[in-house]
Amino acid sequence: MKTHTCYIVFALLPVLLVAGCAAPPSGNRAPRTVALIMSGDVVTYSATAPSQRVSVIDVDGKPVKEPLGPVELTPGRHSVNLGCDGTSAQQTVNVAAGEIYQFAVRTKSDVKGCTGALTRMRTANP
Repeated sequence: MKTHTCYIVFALLPVLLVAGCAAPPSGNRAPRTVALIMSGDVVTYSATAPSQRVSVIDVDGKPVKEPLGPVELTPGRHSVNLGCDGTSAQQTVNVAAGEIYQFAVRTKSDVKGCTGALTRMRTANP
């Protein structure tokens, strides 16, 4: 009897694994319903020093869980506070669902430090 039970368990195991992998992740929203901010300078050749990293400090005054992204934004106007090399800069963006933004380092040759900036990398799908 134990042998038959083992055969049944081993026959059902792959079915359960495939069903678990095919199920949509719970709690995640579809990418086209939100805009995303992705890190843009974490691994680049343009960064002048390893300490000059841009991160998202807060969005609309609320701290973010993942400062290096991805950060989800609901469609509409948002105030994004970016940090870079100990300084912070606020930027207001009006985002649409499906858009992807990337942050990067902006430096001035005569000023020490850097400023973070957001750039739209992909527009919303029509």
